[in-house]
Amino acid sequence: MKIVYSPAFLRHSMGPGHPECPERLEEILKYLEKNLKYEEVEPSLASDADLLLVHTKKHIENLEKLSALGRSFPDNAFSKETYSISKLAAGAALEAAMLSGSSFSFALVRPPGHHAGKDFFAGFCYLNNMAFAVRKMQSLGKAKKALIVDFDLHHGNGTQDIFKDDPSVFYLSLNQDPVFTYPGSGFESENNPHIRNVVVQEGATENEYIQAFESSLAESVVSHKPDLIGVSAGFDTYGLDQIGSKIRIFHSSLYNELGKAIKNCGVPTFGTLEGGYYLPALGENVYQFLKAFE
Repeated sequence: MKIVYSPAFLRHSMGPGHPECPERLEEILKYLEKNLKYEEVEPSLASDADLLLVHTKKHIENLEKLSALGRSFPDNAFSKETYSISKLAAGAALEAAMLSGSSFSFALVRPPGHHAGKDFFAGFCYLNNMAFAVRKMQSLGKAKKALIVDFDLHHGNGTQDIFKDDPSVFYLSLNQDPVFTYPGSGFESENNPHIRNVVVQEGATENEYIQAFESSLAESVVSHKPDLIGVSAGFDTYGLDQIGSKIRIFHSSLYNELGKAIKNCGVPTFGTLEGGYYLPALGENVYQFLKAFE
């Protein structure tokens, strides 16, 4: 197993007391170093030209300008390094995808990416790491049809925005009820033949969650027949997470079940970190997911 990671990800700052903090990666690394055998891989920056595969030129220029100015918004803080570190996170996702043919690889990154759309940043995200990796793999001829599995608590509105008109990429999202949950999208009414949002109600049990996940995953694989699976792995579904989880997940082993279900699809797979903010359990939650692919 390979973990794509750079210490530069720790330099990204959202400001004092913010839940999307460097300590997230520090806690995960501390747990993985004690419990998991893996090879660490250093990523390279995604190029501005390659980012045009999923983002508009205006969006890329805007990120660069806001970083230079150090401007900040309620959900997205900018410093002089924000743009370059975001490009490194996108590059890490691509490196994980490139390695997926030989073994499962995971991009341990921040900032996350699934709320970044073609021409917008939002929800702690600047560039869409997963979308970039998938589209670049397609452009290189390494994948024709891809399945993105997103089990973050929040709907990946950016990922859906990028691929909503592209039937070569199937987007499967299990997200908490959008009526009560940021970003207010991810309703099943938004579905089409290659976009499938599965709404998880507040109060859902672990058994209900895993059943919904396994059935929707199996149906998506059968209908789309992907040759690449990318996993947007968000661990803010954990019941004690302070970013709004009302799902009754209190056992880290559930994430191991999710991983096993994905592994059993028998398709080359990579993953990238999205959310997950409850530090006392975050390391074990990520470990349990990764352990399924050993």
